[in-house]
Amino acid sequence: MDKRSENIPNIIIRRLPIYYKHLKKLKNRAKEYISSEELAELTGFSSSLIRKDLSYFGNFGRKSYGYDIYCLLQELSIIMGFNHPKNLIIVGAGHLGQALVHNKGYEERGYKLKGVFDKNPKLIGLFLDDIKIRSVEEMCDFVKEEKIDIAALTVPKGVAQKTAELLIEAGVIGIWDFTEVALKVPNNILLEEQHINEGLCKLSCKINQNFN
Repeated sequence: MDKRSENIPNIIIRRLPIYYKHLKKLKNRAKEYISSEELAELTGFSSSLIRKDLSYFGNFGRKSYGYDIYCLLQELSIIMGFNHPKNLIIVGAGHLGQALVHNKGYEERGYKLKGVFDKNPKLIGLFLDDIKIRSVEEMCDFVKEEKIDIAALTVPKGVAQKTAELLIEAGVIGIWDFTEVALKVPNNILLEEQHINEGLCKLSCKINQNFN
């Protein structure tokens, strides 16, 4: 199959995890095949859009059968780079940082959590799932020595930009940002922003519509 994993349009990249999530659930239910129409019902996307997205990477379907769920899951995991190991650290060991540590979903996706950092002396030295919380003063040297690729940022807003700059200078290639600060990073740095409050606003708007 021709998996054009380079230069994938961002609009397709945003939909791939949704396909993966639903296909994984179906695999766990021992379902073998699914049609684009069935997948459309699960995802809310049109069947034609799904076929177009998947055909971007090659011919996955079988006539009269649909998509082999196991094979498609395997191919999507390769397309999304789950087979490539990526070293991860979490900067900020507060409630959100601790929740990220306990969420093992990153392991399935090829990330290995190598360290957690914080400036709070009450947290430094404690362990979260066998990961020692280290001082942020050790962070830059750790990034260089352990060849860290990605840093999850859960620090207070006031230090978000400075922390990002330190991480980039130390050698990370991507930042997973939970600070809701508009970080300024070089063009060669990958930035994935998680806007928790934005999601709450969208949900509130939808609830409000139901009351009117």
